[in-house]
Amino acid sequence: MPQLCNPPRLWVFNPGHEEALRIPSHLRYTPAKEVRQMRHDLAPLLSLLAHEGDYIYRPASPLGSPAELLDYCGQSVSPHPLRGSTLQLMLWGIEPHIIHELMTAPLLRGIDLVPPPISADYLKMAHRQSCEGLLRYLIKEGGYPEALLPRWVEQGVDRSETKHLLREALRGIAQDYGSPTEVMVKRPFSSSGRGVLPFPRCYSEKHLEALTGNCLRLGAVSIEPLWQVIENWALEYVRDGEGRVSFVAFSLFETIASGRAYAGNILQSQETLRARLIQHIGSEALTQLIALHETYLSEALAASQYEGYIGVDLFLYEDGGQIKLHPAVEINLRTTMGLLAHLAYERYLTPPEEGRFLIEYLPTAQLQSPTSLTFSLPEVSPTTLFQARITKA
Repeated sequence: MPQLCNPPRLWVFNPGHEEALRIPSHLRYTPAKEVRQMRHDLAPLLSLLAHEGDYIYRPASPLGSPAELLDYCGQSVSPHPLRGSTLQLMLWGIEPHIIHELMTAPLLRGIDLVPPPISADYLKMAHRQSCEGLLRYLIKEGGYPEALLPRWVEQGVDRSETKHLLREALRGIAQDYGSPTEVMVKRPFSSSGRGVLPFPRCYSEKHLEALTGNCLRLGAVSIEPLWQVIENWALEYVRDGEGRVSFVAFSLFETIASGRAYAGNILQSQETLRARLIQHIGSEALTQLIALHETYLSEALAASQYEGYIGVDLFLYEDGGQIKLHPAVEINLRTTMGLLAHLAYERYLTPPEEGRFLIEYLPTAQLQSPTSLTFSLPEVSPTTLFQARITKA
């Protein structure tokens, strides 16, 4: 865990920061209403990361709840005693728009905020395409199949050239890899399963026109096989102030039934999660994978000045009747829900207890079985739309 307690830290939950990264820093960026509500509702979750003496910024809600300063336990406190003091900004995801928002926030007026550096190397690694470099390294050093590689298509000089480039990339995804009917298209700046859409192999001109428009608007898209996913995993790492990347935790997560967006984590001890993954890929392969991740990330971030958490998404998939591992689906250069789930397990459960860490949209949340033990993180108010909670088995 990053140890920057002197000066004290101000933790900030800004999910969806990848979308902000594609907007030039001199232009105004306003997150979608849903994202702003999530930032407000789930900000107290950062008490899982905060230490005594730290603070948490809770922005105003689009439904009218005012901005608040929270202490390290998630309780509202007055900002007035902090006037003239210094706080180190600890962002969920680093991007310039949130830094500008915090520097001009009336609630934080008079407090000296120290932002994290944003280097060209960091911005390069924050792009979804950065995972291709890691995957190529794993193919070379770990023997993973080249069929896992995405095909990145950058926009051409005009619509006609872009359409041609996309058509060639789609043709290059072999029929015998992944789904026989669909491929996967990904946007360059997105995360948590968003910006990921299936695309038909037997596409119409209308389909191709829509994809061309997306590529022109976003600057690039990736195209890759659509695999039959069995389980979604992540390996959580941290990069310290000396540039060392170290393994922190295993994460086994779930996605919503209607798509691929994050829904929650399976809560089990680290020993249980490790054994579960080893059951499919073996102890030697897992040890090698973690070492390769650490080596690559250390080298790729060497000049970045980035200090904080890194999540590498993986998945187990079925291919030809066998369960195989995709070793690098996505690099999340930020704090992750998987890390929070790990910290929640350590704080609220004791091995061999099990449960689930859930992020829910309250209007559609399911009623819980009376046999389960459920508690919210944080407490729910009448205006809350997003809830984080633990269900203990």
